[in-house]
Amino acid sequence: MGKGKSALESQKKMIELAMKITERVASSLPLVKVYVFGSRARGDYLDISDIDLVFVLYGIKDKNVFERMYLLSPFITGNVDYIVLDESEENRLPKDAKLLWSKDKGFVDIRVFLSD
Repeated sequence: MGKGKSALESQKKMIELAMKITERVASSLPLVKVYVFGSRARGDYLDISDIDLVFVLYGIKDKNVFERMYLLSPFITGNVDYIVLDESEENRLPKDAKLLWSKDKGFVDIRVFLSD
């Protein structure tokens, strides 16, 4: 049994939103990788679910959680929750995290997020 049409359309819109945010962040900050986690990564989302993102940046290890959130806040729009890690902290990724973008390779094929 697959996802309903509205849930799949919602997933596509949320992934597109994450991509737009990623492009803006990458043009202004030392972004290394972006991951999707939570229900949108696992596939158990609803059409009203938010999207959870992990932004991995270079050179922010000395910043506390509030400074990191503030650094990204001008770029965040829509129903998005996010965390910010230094690249040395990538081992702290949520277990269900799926790569969306990397500095080296750009965006992954978004179909990995759209399977029903």
